[in-house]
Amino acid sequence: MTDSNIIDNFIDDREFRNYVVSLLPKLGYELISIDDIRISDEDIENNNDVLARKDGRRYAIQTYLNQDITYDEINEAILDKLFEHTSYALIITNKCIDKDVKEKAEERNLALIDREDLIQVIPQE
Repeated sequence: MTDSNIIDNFIDDREFRNYVVSLLPKLGYELISIDDIRISDEDIENNNDVLARKDGRRYAIQTYLNQDITYDEINEAILDKLFEHTSYALIITNKCIDKDVKEKAEERNLALIDREDLIQVIPQE
């Protein structure tokens, strides 16, 4: 299986989230907690999946499997950052993120990890 296939063949959001959580240390993040209650729940938005710390900063992290990241997801991440009382938010996705969306995220102090970033830290088999 190639590196890109690994991040494309997850069964559901929870499986993808668990995998990217295992990559957090390679990305410089320390796991604080995982919110299993809201993951993959069709009745409730998949809000903060993960709380983590990097360089002394707390991040509210959302993971998105096979979903394009738009301004809506950026706004949701910003709201979740406020809800969780963190200073920073992070979105992790297995898709590439459009340049305009990346610029909007940067303006809002939101970190993004997309397909290319993930492929770089996936262990080689």
